[in-house]
Amino acid sequence: MKWDHTIFSKCTKNMRLRNQLILIASVQTIIILSYVLALNMVHLSLLSVNFQETSNYLYKENSNRIQSNTIKLYRSYFDKVFYLNGNTLISFHRLYHFTRKQVLLQNNLQINEAFQMPYGGINQIPDPLRIIKGYGNSDISYCFMCYSNLSSYSEPKTIDELVGIKMQEQVQAYGQLIYQGKEINQYFFYSYIVKEKITSIYPCLNRQQGIYSYKPEQRDWYIELQRNYDQTQNYNSYNYTFTNPYMLFTEKRIGLSTAMPIVNEQGKLIGGLGSIFLGNDFVQEVGQKKFGFQIMYLISNDGIMIMHPYQVSADYLPLYIYNQTITGFNFTDWIEIRKQNGSSSCPKFEIFNSPLQCRFNTVYNQEMIIGIREIPQFKMILIMLSSSQEYLEFYYTFEKQLQDNLQETLSLNMTTLFGLFILACIFIYIMTQILFFPIYVVQDYAANLISQKKKKEKTIPSFILKCMSKQVRILFQSLTFIEYKLQKLSFRKTEQCSFFESIQFPQHNISFHTHLKQYQEFLRNNCVKKVNLFKMEKDNNFKCNEQNSFHLQQILQLVRKANLYQTC
Repeated sequence: MKWDHTIFSKCTKNMRLRNQLILIASVQTIIILSYVLALNMVHLSLLSVNFQETSNYLYKENSNRIQSNTIKLYRSYFDKVFYLNGNTLISFHRLYHFTRKQVLLQNNLQINEAFQMPYGGINQIPDPLRIIKGYGNSDISYCFMCYSNLSSYSEPKTIDELVGIKMQEQVQAYGQLIYQGKEINQYFFYSYIVKEKITSIYPCLNRQQGIYSYKPEQRDWYIELQRNYDQTQNYNSYNYTFTNPYMLFTEKRIGLSTAMPIVNEQGKLIGGLGSIFLGNDFVQEVGQKKFGFQIMYLISNDGIMIMHPYQVSADYLPLYIYNQTITGFNFTDWIEIRKQNGSSSCPKFEIFNSPLQCRFNTVYNQEMIIGIREIPQFKMILIMLSSSQEYLEFYYTFEKQLQDNLQETLSLNMTTLFGLFILACIFIYIMTQILFFPIYVVQDYAANLISQKKKKEKTIPSFILKCMSKQVRILFQSLTFIEYKLQKLSFRKTEQCSFFESIQFPQHNISFHTHLKQYQEFLRNNCVKKVNLFKMEKDNNFKCNEQNSFHLQQILQLVRKANLYQTC
């Protein structure tokens, strides 16, 4: 510590106090600026290190938000498709029982051929009501709901058969009332009543010879409603379910059916209802228009793709997600995707240590980020694929914005600190000038007196005099007084002056206490003397006044006597 003090003393011994103060303040300011700069640089480096985790978190949150919004859109679509399809089946169920009761109450089973539409089998749909080959090689019609018996009627016909045929005179109009078609991607809806041996369908489909091989009990939709009924102990409410995806050979597309049992008043199964819809085009509508580039899959639990953006031939149907030629994923990818937290196969993406699941897609030839949501009530899985290039673009954009913001903040802080440094330097300079100017004036006066050089008297500005401390002001007044006294004396150097000049530093402690007491005693005696003199002078004045008054009275008496003498 002593060594440091010596070095500092050697470096600053020839500097004025003002310059020393400026130097010390500048060094302290530079140290503070360096500390703030280092602190900002440390913050910058720490944020850069932790950026990857933040970026992954933000992208994951954004991806989950997009996925959640996509799920909501699909759910609204499902509500529109499945629930409205189910509502169609419920409405038909109610109309069927209402119509049957009306027919039984009227007790009139005479057939009116004008309202019978038995065109669901070999009977050809009459012109101009038919659309030739509207469905494959079969004619269709949107004008009515037609029916066909699936086996020969009994001879004579049973009550159920007669009632079923009579009911078709009204049922033929129900199709146009409850069918919603393209609004909910509804394809066909149909019914089958076992005892009546009748199947109805809308739009009317003329199966021709195919009616002989049509067995509803072997169809997926009837098997599903039979399973639904068998698993329900008390069938006292409408309950429709969904089939697994299956192949529509006429359309060469994958379809899905909604199925619901038809029960009588005792809750016994008497038939069933079904509805087909095709929703493959909906994926592009939701995925592309709402969220930009991404790929949506709606698949069954077995991996059959229900909705997808691919145009494939019938040879690839049913299309599975692990058909690598079409989808770019193999069976191993499908197994890992089902795990939801499975391994990734993206070497480039793994560099960023992202928690997001990623698989390499051979069709798109890039790494795809995978989001998956299960929809258990529909027995389906929604998969969203996002390009990793979008993630990297987000990553680098976020990093650049972060770096720019940090640099801008750092530059702003440094500019502010530099401005404060300049202001501090100006303030220190002004204050040192104010504080040290009187001392320098005193030094100059002393130097002029010692060297006997006549120089122009320096005056101190009035605003500085107001700012001077009391001690400096007294020192300045003392110096002025000494100068005035010395100017009255001869400039010849006396022995006493020589002795004073030879004294460099005080050699003995001088105590002013004794002199102060003597001076106080002297002042006290002088005051007493002055008081006594004042009293004496006052007494003398009083005596003089009395004598003058006495003499005046005597003179007045003499004057009176003289006046009296003259009168006589």
